[in-house]
Amino acid sequence: MKRSRRTVALVMCAALAVAVAASAVAAAAYKTGRYEGTTSQGHQIGFKAKKRGVKNFAFTVDVPCTDGTTQALRATGAAAPTNDKGKFKAVFAGLGTTVAKGKLKRRKASGTIKSTGVVNQETGASCPDNGVDWSARKQ
Repeated sequence: MKRSRRTVALVMCAALAVAVAASAVAAAAYKTGRYEGTTSQGHQIGFKAKKRGVKNFAFTVDVPCTDGTTQALRATGAAAPTNDKGKFKAVFAGLGTTVAKGKLKRRKASGTIKSTGVVNQETGASCPDNGVDWSARKQ
C-alpha cells in the first residue's frame, strides 16, 4: 500500500515538472530582438520583440479610397503584449485606427495590418481598408 502511494506521488511530481517545463518553452517560442521585413505592398516593417511583448513598430501602408486615390499611413511607436503563443495586437491612432496583428515564432513573424475610419487628407474621400499582409525575420 505504501509503495503504490509513493509511486502515485512520484508520477504526480513528474507530471508537474513536465508541465512547468512546457510552459517555460512556450514562453520562449520566439527570439527577442529586432525584426524587419516587408508588407504585401512592398513597404518596410520593423519592430522590436521583447520577452513579454513587442514595441517600436514602424511601417507604412497605402489605404485605397473610394474616389480611386490612396492615403499613405505611416505608423510608428505602439507596444503590445504577446500571449503564450507569441500572438499580439498593436493599436495605432492617427488618421483613423490602424491595428497590426501578428504572431512570432522562432525567428519569424507574420500578420496583417488593417485600418478603419481613414479619410484622404487631400480629397476628403473615405478610405475603407481590406488589410495588408506582412512578414519579418529576426535581424
